[in-house]
Amino acid sequence: MPKFSAKHLRGSPSLTLIVASFSARAYAQALVEAGHQVVTLDAFADADTARIAKHTYQFRLHNFQVDVADFKRVFLTLELSQFDGFLYGSCFDALPELLDWVASKIRVIGNDAAVMRIAKGFDFFKRLDALNICHPSVQKTMPVNATQWLGKRLGGTGGLHVSEVINQAQLLSSMQPVDYYQEKINGIPISMLFIANGEIAQGLGFNRQLLAPSDRWPYRYGGAVSAYDLPHAAKLSFEVAAQELTQQLGLRGVNSLDAILSIDKLWILELNPRLSATFSLYPNAITAHLKSCAGELVDLPKVQGAKAHYILYADQPVEIAADFKWPDGVFDLPQPLLGENTVQIAGDSPICTVEARAGNAELAHAAVLKKAQQLQLQLGMLKST
Repeated sequence: MPKFSAKHLRGSPSLTLIVASFSARAYAQALVEAGHQVVTLDAFADADTARIAKHTYQFRLHNFQVDVADFKRVFLTLELSQFDGFLYGSCFDALPELLDWVASKIRVIGNDAAVMRIAKGFDFFKRLDALNICHPSVQKTMPVNATQWLGKRLGGTGGLHVSEVINQAQLLSSMQPVDYYQEKINGIPISMLFIANGEIAQGLGFNRQLLAPSDRWPYRYGGAVSAYDLPHAAKLSFEVAAQELTQQLGLRGVNSLDAILSIDKLWILELNPRLSATFSLYPNAITAHLKSCAGELVDLPKVQGAKAHYILYADQPVEIAADFKWPDGVFDLPQPLLGENTVQIAGDSPICTVEARAGNAELAHAAVLKKAQQLQLQLGMLKST
C-alpha cells in the first residue's frame, strides 16, 4: 500500500478516515473539527464517540489487549475502498503484527509496524545507549535488590503493564506478567508530545503525567496537564532525544516520550510512536499529524494557557442512570445498552474523562481535580461534607 504523502492532502479538504484506539473519541473529535469524516474502532463505543463519528464500531479486549480475531472481524465489515487512510492510537503497542495486517489492507497514516516493534522491544534501550540518551537501568532477570526496581511488560499501555517488585513470590502472586525489570527512579512523571516528518522533530509541549493508582495497578494512567514548566536542561534533553530518535527511526506524525524528572535530570522511559493520550491537550494537532505524516514541516499551533484531563475510575461498581445529565467538559461518556435504564461500570474501570483549562499548569491541575470531585459527588461516589 503506498505511503501517505502530500498529494493525499491536495484537492478535497475533507478526508474519510478510520481511527482505531482503545478509546478513539479524542482523535475522532479532532478530525471532525478539522473537517474530516471518521469511522471509529475502539473498545468502548462511548456515547459521545457515536455522536461524533459517522459510524462507531466496538472490538473486544482480552487480558487488557485487543482481541485480534474480533478486531479483524470488525475491520473486515468495512468497505475499505471508501476510506483515504487509517490512523491509530494505543491498540498496537503489543501487536505490531496486527498493524502489519491492517497496512496490507489500507494506507496507514503514521509510523509503520517496524517502528512499533523497535520502540516496544527490549533492544530499544540499546538504541538509547548508542545515542547517549539517559534511561533507567534495565535487565531481564530478577534484580538482587528488587525493591528498587519495577517489573514491566513489553508493549503495555496506560501504566497497567507496570508492577511493584518486592520478591519473586510477591510478583507471581500479583498475576502481572513481567518481561523485564527497570530501575525505579523517584521523581515526577512527565512527557513530551512532538511531531516529526521523518527527519525533523518539532515539540508540541511538555506535560505532567497524573497517576490513578489502585491496589492492582499502582502506576495506572490518570491523566495529564499541558504547559508544564520544566528546567531548561530537561527540555533540551527531551528535544535532543526526540530529534535523535526521529532521525534514526524515521518517525512521522505525532509521537510522545515518557520520562521521569528527578531533581533536574531527565530519565527517558519509553517512546510511543503513535497518537497518544496527551494529544487532546493541544489544539489543531491532528492537522499537524496529517501534514507531518506526509513529510511536511508544519507551523506549530500556538497554545495559550494550560489544559488538563483526568480519567475518573470506579473504585467500586457504579450504576449511572441512562438519563444522567453530564456536566460540560466531561467526555468519553458511557453508553447504556439498548433498552437499559442504567449503565453499569465495573470496579477499577474508567467512567469518563474530565477536562479543564486555566492560565497555567498548576491552576489547570487544581481545576480538573475539583471538577472531578464534584462529578463524583453527583454520581454518588463520594459523600458531601
